Amino acid sequence: MKTTKFSLFRNIKFEYKITLSYLLFGLLWILFSDKALDLLANDDSLLTQLQTYKGAFFILTTSVFLYFFVKRHMYSLKLTETKLLESESHYKALFNNNHSVIILINPENARIEDANPAACAYYGWTHAELCNMKVYDFNISDLETVKVRLHAVVTEELNHLFVKHRLANGEIRDVEVFSNPIRIRNKNLIYSSIHDITEQRNAESELRKLSKAVEQSPVGICITNPAGMIEYVNPKVIELTGFSAEELMNENTRIFSSGEKPNQEYTKLWQTIQSGNVWSGEFHNRKKNGELYWEAATISPIFNTAGAISHFLAIKEDITDRKRAEIALNESEELLRKFASHLQNVREEEKVALSREIHDDLGQTLVALKIDMGLLKNKIIKFNTTNDPKDISQGFDDIVNLIDKTIKTARRIMSGLRPELLEMNGFSAAATSYLTEFENRHRIGCEFISDISGIEMNPQQSLVFFRILQESLNNIAKHSKAKTVKVYLRSENNKIILEVIDNGVGFDKNNSGRQDSYGMLGMKERAVLLKGNLEIESEIGKGSRVRVEIPHII
Repeated sequence: MKTTKFSLFRNIKFEYKITLSYLLFGLLWILFSDKALDLLANDDSLLTQLQTYKGAFFILTTSVFLYFFVKRHMYSLKLTETKLLESESHYKALFNNNHSVIILINPENARIEDANPAACAYYGWTHAELCNMKVYDFNISDLETVKVRLHAVVTEELNHLFVKHRLANGEIRDVEVFSNPIRIRNKNLIYSSIHDITEQRNAESELRKLSKAVEQSPVGICITNPAGMIEYVNPKVIELTGFSAEELMNENTRIFSSGEKPNQEYTKLWQTIQSGNVWSGEFHNRKKNGELYWEAATISPIFNTAGAISHFLAIKEDITDRKRAEIALNESEELLRKFASHLQNVREEEKVALSREIHDDLGQTLVALKIDMGLLKNKIIKFNTTNDPKDISQGFDDIVNLIDKTIKTARRIMSGLRPELLEMNGFSAAATSYLTEFENRHRIGCEFISDISGIEMNPQQSLVFFRILQESLNNIAKHSKAKTVKVYLRSENNKIILEVIDNGVGFDKNNSGRQDSYGMLGMKERAVLLKGNLEIESEIGKGSRVRVEIPHII
């Protein structure tokens, strides 16, 4: 109760305090001063003297009282003023040094009373210009809307809103405004803190576009955390796999696995993306209903602002139809390859059969004819009595020489069809013999260099190399005008390599009109049948180079 009374007294204005105190003291002095003098003096003369001093004492006492009372009040006023100045200094510092845009608005006329430097820099007007404006001068809302909003702020019905403001250069910006009523120097104002959110709105707009694009993307998009747990899938993934979004949330991506991919490949995949790199490849996955499908996937890491991996983004594309077509195409190619290989074998078998027929029939017949001609020559010379024996002998010798040439031609044809050395001693011996014969026939220097000692070729490889060597030398003889030919045979990286290099005139390999283009195609087909590769390099005036490599399979 005492505290309440004291508090009420303290809240009374200073002038009322002095008046009340003086009236109260004067009233008490009038009521009790005479009684106090009667108690102090019984002598009338002394009492009269004290009565004389009573007025002076009253003046002195009240003066001292008023002095201390006023002094205390002045001290209180000074202390209050100091605190007020200090508070205003803090307010000014906070107001002027604040990086946020702050303006003080008079709600009665919407005029700007004050603006901090950040506001001037943001809007592009000076402090004087800004403080001479009204809110609706840069708020693109209509006047009535602005008035309604200011009134709502004053009544504390509204303190947060989003609006558009126009800057001094005419640019329109999206802003977020926080407003509160405030009283400064006996004036009711509105304190507004303004934050530019244009970039945020633009980013949100772009994000909405991106989100729409992701949702409508024709390829599947899946986002996982660094542990591979699914956090988002777009509708295409749901359509592709048959799982619902709820079934896939917080599941490991191995939920799609068919189990056919080796664990080593998954380990390599994770090592790639966890090191910050992009992985691309194919999966043979399983749908919810157990159906297998093929997908091409590209998995990329997503980094946070600190540079650490926060998520992984997987882009999935259904390639089942393409893979089936590829498998069918591969099967068709394999069938064609087998068929071509079969035709090649049939041709070679026909050549062997033809060579055997030439050897067994024509060759033996020619040898027998040569023997018979020798016997007939002896008989005719022995029983001849009319003609010159020398003429008869020369005639028979000419016939025998012709038969010898025919036998050699038959042997050369048989060697071309199926060299005996190729079957008996292998490619190196057959190549050496063929190069010697080629050198003698065409007068072109030949050199055979081989470093595959200890490596044996199977009959198919030997035959392919020999046929390519034959075709290469045949082209050199027809077109190159070469003086020398070098043939290299070596082994590299489990492959056998044959190179035929000449120093002839060369040719333009892009010229499809070359008469030997079919021979080149034949060489390439032979190499492809053994899963090999053939390259032909040439420049006009710089000779040519044929290089064939075939996997070494025994």
